[in-house]
Amino acid sequence: MDDWITPGAVTAAAARIKDDVLRTPTVFSPGLSEALGRSVHLKLENLQIGGSFKARGVLNKFAALDSTSSQVKFVAVSGGNFGIAISEAARAAGADITVVMPRSAPSSSADRIRASGAMLILEPDVRSAFARADALAADGYEVIDDCRDTLVAEGHGTLALELLEDCPSLTDVFIAIGGGAMLAGAATIAKAMKPEIRIWGVETAGASSMHQALRAGKPIEVEISSIVSTLGVPVIDQKMLCHARRYVEDVIIVSDNDAIDGMIQFGEVAKQWVELASGTLIPAAAAAIPRLPDDAVVGLVVCGGNISHADMNRWSEHRTSRA
Repeated sequence: MDDWITPGAVTAAAARIKDDVLRTPTVFSPGLSEALGRSVHLKLENLQIGGSFKARGVLNKFAALDSTSSQVKFVAVSGGNFGIAISEAARAAGADITVVMPRSAPSSSADRIRASGAMLILEPDVRSAFARADALAADGYEVIDDCRDTLVAEGHGTLALELLEDCPSLTDVFIAIGGGAMLAGAATIAKAMKPEIRIWGVETAGASSMHQALRAGKPIEVEISSIVSTLGVPVIDQKMLCHARRYVEDVIIVSDNDAIDGMIQFGEVAKQWVELASGTLIPAAAAAIPRLPDDAVVGLVVCGGNISHADMNRWSEHRTSRA
C-alpha cells in the first residue's frame, strides 16, 4: 500500500494545528486503576475543542484545502462528533458544509451542528445517511470522509504523540474504532515512538466492521445495530484496515449495555462525563487485563464527551430495558 501514514506526517500535523486545538491533559485515574488492577491513565479528549478528538483531523484537513474551498459545497456523514468538528471548522473557514446524521445520533450533537450554521440532514439510519451523501456528491458536493481521509487520520494521530510524551511508561493503549482513522494515526506515531507498545481496538457487537474485516481479510459491509452512533461505520476503508492489521494486538468487542455501564463508571469512578464510545473502553480493558502483565501501564483514549443529560437518561433507560 502506497499511502501509509508516516510518523513525520503526524508530527507535521501537530505543528500545523497546535494553535487551534487544545493539548489535552493525560491524567492518572486512581479509581480505574483500583478497579482494573493496573495503572490507568486517561487522555482526556472529552475536553478537546468541540468535545472530541475530531477537531484534530478536521483542522488538519481544512489547513490543507486551497483558497477556492470557500466556493465548494461540502458534505460529511457523521454519528455526531465529526459533524460538530467539521461544522465549526467550516464556519471558521467560511466553507459551506452539509452534515448528514442518523436519527440515533445524540440530540445534543444535532443542536451543536445547527447552532454552527451548517445544514443538518437527519436520516433514519446510517445506511440512509451515506446514501444521502452519495446523492449530494452526484449533485456536485465534495465529500469529506473521516473514515478514508489520510489528512484526517494524521491529525487524529497527534493525540497519541501527546499521550506518549506525557506518559512514556505506557505499555497498552485502548482506542475505540469508528472508521479507524484515529486508530491508524495514533497507532502509527505510538509504534514509532515506542515499538513495543500494544495497541488495542474496541468496537461494539452491533458496529464491528473492523473486527469482521480483519477476520475476513478485506473490508466487508456489516449491518449497524449498535446504539453507539459515533462508532457506526458500515464498511472499513482498505487503508485503515491495513494500518489495523499492521499495528493492533486485537479488536475487543463489547455490548451496548457494557458501553452504557462503562459510561456510567467513567462518571462514578473516574469522575469524567463521557459519551458511549468512551464508555466502551472500560469493559474492553477489563476483558484484556488477564492478557496483560501485572506491571502493565494502561492508557485509555477518552475520545469524546458530547452528551446531554437527556441523552444520558435515554441510554440508562435503554440499559434497564435490556437488562
